[in-house]
Amino acid sequence: MDRAGNSKKGPAGPTLFRQIAIRLAAFTLLFALLDVAIVVFTYSSQPESLAQELLTLEASKAANGTTLAPDLLAGPPGAEHWSARYIEPEVDGPATAPHRASTTPGVLMDWTRRERVAGGYRISGVRSVIQEGQQRWLFMQFEGDGIRPYVPVIVNEIVQHVLLPLIPLSLLLLLFNIFAVRQVLRPLKRAEAEVDALDPDNGLLRLSVAPEPREVNTLVRAVNRALTRLDETMAILRGFTANAAHELRTPLSIMQLSLDKLPPSQLRAELQADTQHMTRLVDQMLDLAQADAMAGEPDTPVDLADIGRDIVAAMAPKVFEAHRDLRFECIGDTRALGHGEAIYRIYRNLIDNALSHAPGTTPIEVTAGPGPQISVRDHGTGIADEDMPHIFERFWRKDRRKTDGAGLGLGIVQRLAQAHGGAITVENPPGGGALFRVTFAAAPSDR
Repeated sequence: MDRAGNSKKGPAGPTLFRQIAIRLAAFTLLFALLDVAIVVFTYSSQPESLAQELLTLEASKAANGTTLAPDLLAGPPGAEHWSARYIEPEVDGPATAPHRASTTPGVLMDWTRRERVAGGYRISGVRSVIQEGQQRWLFMQFEGDGIRPYVPVIVNEIVQHVLLPLIPLSLLLLLFNIFAVRQVLRPLKRAEAEVDALDPDNGLLRLSVAPEPREVNTLVRAVNRALTRLDETMAILRGFTANAAHELRTPLSIMQLSLDKLPPSQLRAELQADTQHMTRLVDQMLDLAQADAMAGEPDTPVDLADIGRDIVAAMAPKVFEAHRDLRFECIGDTRALGHGEAIYRIYRNLIDNALSHAPGTTPIEVTAGPGPQISVRDHGTGIADEDMPHIFERFWRKDRRKTDGAGLGLGIVQRLAQAHGGAITVENPPGGGALFRVTFAAAPSDR
């Protein structure tokens, strides 16, 4: 759970980096398909080039042996009347060697001839093949129809001129994508970390504004404006709560005085109890408003023992009226940094809590020290383990039927302790009861 009380959930969808990577991959695939289509269209419109490339590709199969390989003898797919054989310039006639070098009798040259025949075309040609350092001449001829016999050429062109160049290019684009996108998203990552680090106790914090990219800059500025509006709204709400509580104190005091003038009766006692409850609730609202309004850790030296003596003296009549004993003890140096009035309210709320929840005539023990800490202990039934995580939640009450409180006291104490840069802890000490301890920052020693 985070400080706002909401569980942190994972991302609801793919990250921006992943979306960009997917789009880049889709663009690369589309580019590859377009390139393939261009290659197929180009070669389909140039049958002579296809025929030359096909014979050259088939002749390359014979380079590693003295005899014709089975796959060469089979020919390309869809070829009819395929034939392939070696020829000798001095033996074979012009039917198989029509292109001889004009200056060197008996020497052949690579050639290709494409001619129309019934039902399609006939491809004939000669290719020179180097076998064991010797040049040999391979004559090939076949008939066919359509583009099927040229599929090996087209596939070879796709591999050579599309896939092989595209694979390293795609890897380079991917690396560029990783580098460039991470650089662009770095301000967003920083903004995310700053948002997670926002402290609800400090409404002055804002996100760092990145100069670029412009979209991130605009987003961060919008978030900062929203935080400013939220802070202003919370200030208005705190001010309203404090003003309302302050305005209610006067009519409640007048009501209490008026009730005291009435003759004793059961009705007067009930009305006085209700008025006291309302007065306590108003005081807690003021405490809560002060706790929420405190900004930053205090730097004023105070004596926790002096404040403790004042609160014990002020609350003694109320505690004695309940037939309880209120004890105070000072242990060691009790100087700390804090707001005297806020610490007074911490004492008062802890004593009120002990008075409300400890039964019978058991005593309430208040201690200042040793060091910058105070503690209040009662001798009641203690706090159940299942209640420990909830006792500092505002408005939480285990059994609303058994208490007339609003569930604010311990929440106010925790908030005031946090505003001092301190903390409050609770434990069930040996001998029963509950022990609340509040720590503060230590005051600098005098030298």
